Amino acid sequence: MKMSRWITVSAMAMVLAALSLVVGSRLLPGGQGLQAAFAAEKTARIAGLASMPLGLPSEESAKAMLDTSIAYHHPQWIDVPMGAVKIHTFVIYPTLAGRAPVVVVTARNQGLSDWVRAVGTQVVREGYIAIVPDLLSGLGPNGGGTYSFASEDAVAAALGRMSASEVERRTEAVRDYFVSQPGSNGQSAVLDFNWGAGRLNAAIQAAGAQRQVQFDLSEHAWHNTLALLTGLADPGAMPQEDSGMPKPKDDAAESASAARERAAAQEIAKRKDIVPGHFGGPLKEVEQSPRHGEWISIPVKLSTGMVNMRTWLVQPLGNDKAGVVVVIQPAPGMDIGEAPHKGEGADWLRAVSDQIALQGMIAILPDLSSGLGPNGGDFDSFHFADDVAKALQMRSGVDKMEMIRAARDYALKLPRANGKSGTTGFCSGGGQAWESTADIAGLNAAVSFYGTPPDAATMAKIQAPVLAFAGDDDPGLAPRVAGAAPDMQRLGKTFEFKVYPNVTHAFLEHQTLGENAAATLDAWPRAMAFFKKYLNAQTSTSNLSGN
Repeated sequence: MKMSRWITVSAMAMVLAALSLVVGSRLLPGGQGLQAAFAAEKTARIAGLASMPLGLPSEESAKAMLDTSIAYHHPQWIDVPMGAVKIHTFVIYPTLAGRAPVVVVTARNQGLSDWVRAVGTQVVREGYIAIVPDLLSGLGPNGGGTYSFASEDAVAAALGRMSASEVERRTEAVRDYFVSQPGSNGQSAVLDFNWGAGRLNAAIQAAGAQRQVQFDLSEHAWHNTLALLTGLADPGAMPQEDSGMPKPKDDAAESASAARERAAAQEIAKRKDIVPGHFGGPLKEVEQSPRHGEWISIPVKLSTGMVNMRTWLVQPLGNDKAGVVVVIQPAPGMDIGEAPHKGEGADWLRAVSDQIALQGMIAILPDLSSGLGPNGGDFDSFHFADDVAKALQMRSGVDKMEMIRAARDYALKLPRANGKSGTTGFCSGGGQAWESTADIAGLNAAVSFYGTPPDAATMAKIQAPVLAFAGDDDPGLAPRVAGAAPDMQRLGKTFEFKVYPNVTHAFLEHQTLGENAAATLDAWPRAMAFFKKYLNAQTSTSNLSGN
């Protein structure tokens, strides 16, 4: 079975089993007379509950679908350039080898809503790169987008004022951007939901030809649309001879892969020096650790004002001087998609920090969502996991880097700090770890786990060695990491990388997928050795005997 289909069954089947498929659509029809349209749409919404196309989420189930998907797909928020404007875009990459088609999803009069993003999670599990643009980017209050408007009606009114040509221009700019990116096979589709007219409009671009198809939003409209899209993946989505990506495996290769994974999982179970999987008991490891980490508060001055940054700190046993490693969270936040619980959580990231301390280094883990929660709360104050991720993408990259810098500076002032420091992170945190070597003076090393390489201007400013890891069943990232090697070399940077075969995004967390356990067994010791080399860290006898 193809990796993408296997992961879909194992990781996402529970989504469909758990979610109701009745609609509570809040979409509004276009045209004149917005107030009348609002009323008509509310009437249509109630009347249409029983006619929602099969397979689509309801408005009520959208949040649950996003919450369930977020831990597996690690969504990204990317600003797509369009002249002087940047289109804020929600992006999810599928888990598969080779290149995949791009599918852009929009909904008439709704903007970047939870419902449209939930449809994106349906698209990605079919093996497509799912793109949901905020067509209101830069048009909201204070130059914001959908989230800057006071109400859904205000969003619909703003979209109603946009010309059809401007909507098309923005949509095409986003589609063209992602079609040109590594991981895309060059084929694309734009799916636009128009509930007011009762249509789903599909614009297909494949093999140099364009095609427009309309579906009535009846019972099987969504399934028919997905059937229409299947041609996009053939043959371009399969690995090409010059792609550097793995070729399809036969039965013998599949069996060998499974055997390697079983052996790696058994080895990890025996060892105490390998980070546990996200579902492999990280809380137990933290609670039973003799290193006894603690939550602290660090004041940080951001562009938006002062924030008390909630931070997890754990130090190695003994009295030896130690290097500092800042641990940077992924895009889903500190809980990585788990439901927030007040006063608890961040179990996997705290287990990662504990493993770093086991190796003789001071680990410090800042909550980059500090102050963004309800009533100025932290990551554990949110109701939905998706809300944490959504809030995080609203905080500027500059402010996030300032928080990372503040955590590092705090740890360097501890009595045991030896003056050396590094960063490590996962997903977007991996990208920030990479970038930090350019933005934070004095860093000595960075390890990026499945993080996007920085742009050329940032890369030129890098002042510290970088180690990067990715899996080749990560079409949006694997080509980028491998492709960064010649650029780093040309710039005279110290760079090591490894792209693992049959391995997904977020492989350290999801060790039961593909050959993720095998990759973890290799990557984690490499990362710790890298830090020890550049931070002069030593694993003391007291640390190992106390684990």
